[in-house]
Order: sequence, then structure tokens, then C-alpha cells
Amino acid sequence: MTQGRRESDRRIRQERRRENRRHGGRVCTASWEDQRVQYVTRYMFWALYLLYFRLGGPIVHAGPERTAVVIAGGVYFILTTAYLLHARRYIRSVVRWRLAMWTDLLMVSFAVMMDPNPMSPAYLAYIMVILGNGMRYGMRLFAETLIGTFSFVAIITVLRFSSYLHVVSATTLFFLAFFAIIIVYAYSLMSRIEKSRLQLEVESNVDLLTGLLNRRGLQERADTLFRELTGTGRQAAVLFADMDRFKSINDELGHHAGDRVLKEIGGIIRAAVREYDVAARYGGDEFVIVMPDTDVDNAARVARRLQEAVARWSQEDHISLSMSVGIGVAPQDGHDLASVLRRVDSAMYQGKLADGRGGIRCAGQQPDPA
Repeated sequence: MTQGRRESDRRIRQERRRENRRHGGRVCTASWEDQRVQYVTRYMFWALYLLYFRLGGPIVHAGPERTAVVIAGGVYFILTTAYLLHARRYIRSVVRWRLAMWTDLLMVSFAVMMDPNPMSPAYLAYIMVILGNGMRYGMRLFAETLIGTFSFVAIITVLRFSSYLHVVSATTLFFLAFFAIIIVYAYSLMSRIEKSRLQLEVESNVDLLTGLLNRRGLQERADTLFRELTGTGRQAAVLFADMDRFKSINDELGHHAGDRVLKEIGGIIRAAVREYDVAARYGGDEFVIVMPDTDVDNAARVARRLQEAVARWSQEDHISLSMSVGIGVAPQDGHDLASVLRRVDSAMYQGKLADGRGGIRCAGQQPDPA
């Protein structure tokens, strides 16, 4: 590998890391239905919180403590409602997920802090927050919630140490110990489940040669993504890339050389797209990339970046290869992947006829195919 190629790969990896950090890194996406259940659970916790401090347990009757309980409950209700309204419009938002998660932790911690009972039922809400975020959004948020929970519990214990000292008992200690064990066990179990899920995904949905999704994996991910676009006003760009002169490489150098080229192209595509973009080998030397919340201009920039990376690599390896790209945007060019791909494929083909190989053509630049 030449020095120039190493520099090119390094620049692409750095750009990808910056983009991933901007969008929260590797975090799973929960469907709207799944997130809606989570918000219903939050409202249930809010109602139980008010009932508990009003009717049950050691009641906060009057004074500044009761005012604080009411104000905290009101703020939590307003923030939760704001997150819910945002989620209806934008299904995926790592920033919102984190804000909602930390809002939950702060509210649960406040409930524990205000409860004179050292075995506060609010401790159970910590488990709900941990599992609710971990099972929906992956191990990164699971770990973040876990760290936040233990940190808040430690802070509460220090602040309430003098009051807890007079009422602590063996039952209390065992309760806290079991609480910690359950949380750690849940994290260990979720980690194993996540590894098994990823392994199954690799075996069934990933193209082993390129490391990208295969056609089946593309269809599954795209179906979910396109359903989330319905009625939200959001859009997704679809790139259809075809490798020019690839057949001659197979004919002249053999299929082992063709496989090496496809593997290299797969690496270039992975380095150039964001973590939550959907990149797949569609078949042979054809590749598809679906990019949520991306317009035509940004999609064209990604296409040019891919073409430049392919051109650098092919020049350094003395291979005659280029990439032609067609671009479409959903829902303007179609409400499902198949309809968008028909327009994008036709756009790319018309671009090759009009501009030659290695061009970029948008679906809106040519008539809708019959």
C-alpha cells in the first residue's frame, strides 16, 4: 500500500469519525411504536410519583418540600411532553434520547432524595430507566444509564447519610445489594443478547465479501426507514452506485482480482458514510446507500467523495475503474425503496449515455421511466 493511499484512507476515516461523533456514534434505532410505549411508561411513573407523595408512604404535607415536589413533577411532565412531540416528527434523535434518559434519572433521583424511607419504591424506577434505554437503544446508552444510576445513588447516599444512619437495617442493606446485583446482571445479560443479535445479523444480512449489508438486509432496514418517513416531513436520499469497467477486470485479471476490488470498494463506502446510513451490496458490482435526513446536495457531496476515493485507489493500484452514481430522494421520488431505485437506476443509466462513465445524475434530471 502506498503512502498516498494510506493518507487517503486516513482522511476518510477521520471524516467518518467526526460525522459519527456529531450523530451520537453507534446507537440502535427504536421504532415509533416502541418509543411511544416508553413515553406512556413515563407518564405512568409521573402519575405514581404524585400519588405516592400525596397519598402513600411518608407524605410530604406542606412547606417548601411539597412545593419542590409539585414543581419537579410539573417540569418533568412538560419536558416529557416536549420530547414526545419531537419524537412524533423525528423518530431518530440521539440527542433527544440522551436528554430524556438524563431527565428520567434526575427525576427518579429527586424522588429518592425526597423520600425519607431508605427503601424507596423509586429505586425500582431506576431499573425501568436502565432497561428501557438499554433494550431500545443499545449497549452504549445502557452503559451510560448504568453509570448515571450508580453515580446518583452514591450522591444521594452521601447527602442523606445522617438520616439513613438512624433507620438503616439489615433489610435495607440487602435491598440495596440486590438492587445493585440486578442492575449488573441485567447489563451482563443484555451484553450477551446484543452479541448474539449482532452475530445473527452478520450471518443473515451481511455480505461476507464486502462487509456491507446484502440485498435482504438492505430491504429489511429500508422498509423500516421508509415507514418512519411517512407523515413526518422527513426525507432520505438513495444512492445507486455502479462500478464502471468492472467486468473487464474479472475477464482480464480473474475473479480473485474482482473480489479484491469489491472488498476494497466496500471498505471505501463504509468509511465514507455515517454510522446509521444503510449501505449494501445490491448485487454484482452494484451498491446502494440509503441516507436518512439527507437532501440532494448533501447526497451529491457523498457521491463525489466516493468517486474521488475510488479514483485515488484505482490510480494507485493501476486499475481502470470508476464509479457512476444515481441519486434519488424519498418521498419525492417514491415511497418505498423499489420505486426510488427504479428512478435512480434509470437516472444513472441516462447519465452514462449523456455524460459517459463516472458521472452523477439525479432522478429529477430525467423523465420518470415507463
